Amino acid sequence: YDEKHVIGFGKDAVEVSGMAFYMGMKMALFDVSDVRNPVEKFSEKIGDRGTDSELLRNHKALLFSKDRALLAFPVKIFEVEENESPAGAFPACGSFSFQGAYVYSIDLFRGFVQKGKITHRDGRNNSDPWYCTGSEKDIERILYVDDTLYTLSKDVIKANAIDDLKEIDSLEIK
Repeated sequence: YDEKHVIGFGKDAVEVSGMAFYMGMKMALFDVSDVRNPVEKFSEKIGDRGTDSELLRNHKALLFSKDRALLAFPVKIFEVEENESPAGAFPACGSFSFQGAYVYSIDLFRGFVQKGKITHRDGRNNSDPWYCTGSEKDIERILYVDDTLYTLSKDVIKANAIDDLKEIDSLEIK
């Protein structure tokens, strides 16, 4: 973020019976003024067990602009239903619920504030097991030009207003 603050992305984890299990994603803003004693100022947990993002493997999947207080990345969200119980002693795996871009504002006073979500998918039945697998409409990259946020997948380019994320237009690529 700056010379005294670092943004980190990874997996949240829990310990169960002496074993560690990854859960959803976690992002955090650390104060590293004293590098020997970093302090987590803000954190955000995203989704449940099964949640994943290209950002965890490729830094180019992150859109960050300190000047615009903007942070965005593609993510595939899995969520555990409240009544869903774990399999034995293991934490429950979530069911697919969303693929697209999560868009946040970020600053040193409020931390991460979600502005909204953008998807290229059509909203069909998320319980379909094939729906959670890779899709040509999975958002892979996010960029902005002036006041327009662009999300890119293999099949679609979508333009949204950067302030309120209202869709401006989209283009199917075939």
